[in-house]
Amino acid sequence: MQIGMFYQIQVPKPWTADSDHQKYWELLEQVSYAEELGLASVWMADHQFRSEWSHSSAPDVTLAALSQRTSKIRLGIAVVVPPVQHPLHIAARTATLDILSNGRVDLGVGRSGYPYQMAAFGADLADATGMVDEALEIIPKAWAPGEFTYQGRHYNIPLREVHPKPVQKPHPPIWLGCSQDETFQKAGSMGLGCLAMAGGGRERLTKLIDLYRGGIREAEAAGRPVHNRVSAGTIAFCGEDRAKTMERAAGILDWYRAQGVLRDVKVWSEQDPDNVPEDYRWHYQRSTAADSPKRNEESSLELIQQGRYCIGDPDDCIRYLEEYEAAGLDEAIPLFQVGSATHEEVMTTLRLFGKYVIPHFKERESKARSAAR
Repeated sequence: MQIGMFYQIQVPKPWTADSDHQKYWELLEQVSYAEELGLASVWMADHQFRSEWSHSSAPDVTLAALSQRTSKIRLGIAVVVPPVQHPLHIAARTATLDILSNGRVDLGVGRSGYPYQMAAFGADLADATGMVDEALEIIPKAWAPGEFTYQGRHYNIPLREVHPKPVQKPHPPIWLGCSQDETFQKAGSMGLGCLAMAGGGRERLTKLIDLYRGGIREAEAAGRPVHNRVSAGTIAFCGEDRAKTMERAAGILDWYRAQGVLRDVKVWSEQDPDNVPEDYRWHYQRSTAADSPKRNEESSLELIQQGRYCIGDPDDCIRYLEEYEAAGLDEAIPLFQVGSATHEEVMTTLRLFGKYVIPHFKERESKARSAAR
């Protein structure tokens, strides 16, 4: 299992005049350091209007800056949202990033789980899934040599040739953002990579990965190109003093959990419950349910001590990640920059991952390969 990193660019209040500026420049230093330590990838969220929770609203621009400070780490967008971003723009901007990074881009695509982020753009969300499906057809065609045309329900493109073309052949890997059972199976059957979250626990993720692999077998049987990988996000906070690390992380997790609840209230505040678009009904019911996991009454420290997060000393983090490796996860992409964690704390976590955690999994991979020979 590889280890990467995921950024939402969280900026808790109170803010100063340079809060955003500071977080972005810290990110540049963190990712450069992460590459030195052997982390495999960095994924940037694509969120709008998510104050405090995520100030990552132009991930391709951020990744373009990172492409000039790094040379090996993969650069991923998690995820572009076709209902508010035209597939032709997505294709051109991603290809440009692929050129600037010398072929290191991964493109995640999804519809987003929150209409609040899209309503301000005037997007029609009656068939957001259909728009994503058509975008997944259009983008590879736009990357292929020569002209192409497309006629669909949502997009009608006359004969055109999109420039520039990406470096990677046949094109950068495409991933689907997944949260529901059917989406995991769908990603597999389309031969796409799968972007998930580990928040539902190891048993839940194991079931979802099994659905994904079943879909992959369908894609292989149909002769489709296959990018058979699952990456999942979590929270990571690591220190050498186990007790102090858990205590400090509990305060950070308190903020994170509270923000999750506030986010759900905010993103559905404009929605008439009787007119939730069908594509978003599952998300609405999950977010507003009285028994939502986000309303777990156990303390953050108790959850950490139970091993529900990648938090503690290096051995705790290794044990946590081993469980998800056993579930079939190909890559963990933790949020290292989370809540009120300081730049110094993020760098400490990265340093300990580079010293203990990453070598542990590389050694396991080496032993597994030797045994297979």
